[in-house]
Amino acid sequence: MKYFLVIFLLSLVLFFSFLGGTSVFPVAEARNAECAREMLQQNNWVVPTFNGELRTDKPVLEYYGMMIAYLVGGVNEASARFFSAVCGVLIVLATFWIAKRHISLKAAWWSALILLSSMHVVAQFRVATPDPYLIFCHTLSLYLFYEGWSSGKWKWYGGMYIFLGLGILAKGPVGLLLPALSAFVFLLATQTFNWRTILALKPWWGILLTLLFSLPWYLAVDMETGGRWTQGFFWEHNFDRFNSGMGSHSGPFVLSFLFIIAGMLPFSVFAVRAFRNAWKSKKAEPILLFAIISVASVAVFYAFSKTKLINYTTPAYPFLAIIIGGCIAKLVDEKQTKKLVKPELYIFALLAVAFPFAAYFLTQNTEPLDSVSWIFWFFLFLPIGALLALFLSRKSLEKGILAMSITFMLATVVFFAGPYQIIDDQSPIRKYEELVRSHENVVAYKNFDDAFAFYVQNPIPVFQTEKELEAYLGNHKDVLVLCRDRNLTYMDSIPNLRRVSIDHDLFSRRSSGVYHNRSKAVESKENLVFESN
Repeated sequence: MKYFLVIFLLSLVLFFSFLGGTSVFPVAEARNAECAREMLQQNNWVVPTFNGELRTDKPVLEYYGMMIAYLVGGVNEASARFFSAVCGVLIVLATFWIAKRHISLKAAWWSALILLSSMHVVAQFRVATPDPYLIFCHTLSLYLFYEGWSSGKWKWYGGMYIFLGLGILAKGPVGLLLPALSAFVFLLATQTFNWRTILALKPWWGILLTLLFSLPWYLAVDMETGGRWTQGFFWEHNFDRFNSGMGSHSGPFVLSFLFIIAGMLPFSVFAVRAFRNAWKSKKAEPILLFAIISVASVAVFYAFSKTKLINYTTPAYPFLAIIIGGCIAKLVDEKQTKKLVKPELYIFALLAVAFPFAAYFLTQNTEPLDSVSWIFWFFLFLPIGALLALFLSRKSLEKGILAMSITFMLATVVFFAGPYQIIDDQSPIRKYEELVRSHENVVAYKNFDDAFAFYVQNPIPVFQTEKELEAYLGNHKDVLVLCRDRNLTYMDSIPNLRRVSIDHDLFSRRSSGVYHNRSKAVESKENLVFESN
């Protein structure tokens, strides 16, 4: 109980602290958060819209989570991310629970710490996107499947079917295909894919449960949109993304494997040793074989996908944590292994030393972050933590690895408490949020940063031709015009339009421009914004 409570408290701190401290991040966070806001404003629990237009990118589960949070906590960044953080906490606790039941308390402790030590894991559950909901449903459906397989009790399978349905409601077919693939391969590997297992699964009841938690909304949105949402979602955002690369998000076959290793740093330095240990122990502890297959299924599935993003492979993280956690639980009990794990500890130390330097060079060479490259000072404690971990490991490997975990958890808290908010302050969104939010007439020309829609909280008309924009400006006063492009010099030729500012977008080649037609009212608001900055 003591270990469980510590993990729970650490999870709360890591997932919830400073949750609303930054603006919604374009593109994904902004569109998802605004879509949920529009649905709530219209009291429409069926059809997703963004900026007043049909949004076919994702199913509705994440929108429901955000809408409920908006009702309780108001429309803000923290509410948009609230249930994502809840999913993170529950996954860590569920991983602790299943590792304790099927390996040991010590393996459960390390598995949970491994998840909490990964900055990417924590960051993934602090964003307003569907991925936290999918990871939660994917992980829980497989944990419940394994529990049903090992106990022979259908109640666990029943829970699995419910989460499969919710997974489909979170992100579509992948919510069913990925866990089904892992379960199927595991049954083949353990030679338990037979009529007895099929009958124990009661697939006829399972299909009904899965459809009950997914199909009603899909039917409703198809009817409400005349099939447009169904066609856009299944064809463009599923089939096309898998079979043809989305934008620049493509890569070699091995990239999905590298994503998993990179995302689970620092403890993925133990991955090779951990997989060897898991393979040797697969008969005595079948859950390790199950975890291997679950990681491999995700990696191989997305290796064949033409679109490759690091967040796609995140459903593998809890299972990799179990593999590594089980290995470390054995390592810390074997005194003779201290010398054997030196390579992993040295790699960890190298990562900790490199982190502040990487932060410096990244910010120094990235506009507009070059003005805040001093934030690397926040992370100078990392090399100190690495040295402490190496020193402690000489006497106690367990204390050394624990110091390694604490060092990176502290780095995550520090990052979200300071540097992340400082970085966010350099974005055009944060600089002009107040001006845009307070202005009554906001339009866009050709394109604009999606996050502005969340702060305007009304549809932003988008004009595609200069003639249309000029006609609108001629009939309206005090118009704020947003624009986004790599080169915005063409905006200077539009009559009676004055530039407020052009600022480089974060982690993008494009810039966002804010303009207005000549007006004393707007100029006074603009001056207030500049004075506050």
